[in-house]
Amino acid sequence: MKQELVSADERWHISRSQKGKTPSQFFLSNHDLLLTPHGIGTNYVQCFETFISNCDDFMEKLAGIREEAQKHLEWLKTAEEKRLEDEGLAD
Repeated sequence: MKQELVSADERWHISRSQKGKTPSQFFLSNHDLLLTPHGIGTNYVQCFETFISNCDDFMEKLAGIREEAQKHLEWLKTAEEKRLEDEGLAD
């Protein structure tokens, strides 16, 4: 079985696959991060300068996306705890 889920803003993609009775495997990606840092220019110096600048931009973007993912993880954990409490299965 294969399943692809995409967020409403199409930035987050999660693929789920399962073969037979094996546990499901999930793969999560964020499309904002698909283009890695790169350098462009008319000479080697410009390529390295734009690459370094692009790395700084990428690190800022990565930090923001990591924070967004952390908040979603906390929401998922809270929802799971509530579900278990509602079903009387909490510790």
